Amino acid sequence: MITLRVTRHDRNEQLLADCQSAVIPARGEVLQLDTVEADGSMNRPSTLWRIVAVTVHVPSLHSSAPLDGGPLRVRTVEVSVLPDVSLLPALHHAEAQVLSESRM
Repeated sequence: MITLRVTRHDRNEQLLADCQSAVIPARGEVLQLDTVEADGSMNRPSTLWRIVAVTVHVPSLHSSAPLDGGPLRVRTVEVSVLPDVSLLPALHHAEAQVLSESRM
């Protein structure tokens, strides 16, 4: 497991998520961020973010061995994201549909 940190990449550098993960996402992929309660239920709608950069923190050969005796390994991966604008046309279309139905 690694620590996955998701940061919004614009003038408001904001930490959006910090969790343990078994996967390393790639640039260009879309992350779906969910906000969940302690029981696992969703408490607000998910948001979609496009990954624009991935930073893998790799220990160099000059690093000291971990105190727990384990091998050197990647422990942290940071991804920078922006709102996924490829979905905006679909969202605007759905919004227009709702508005046109409400006018009827």
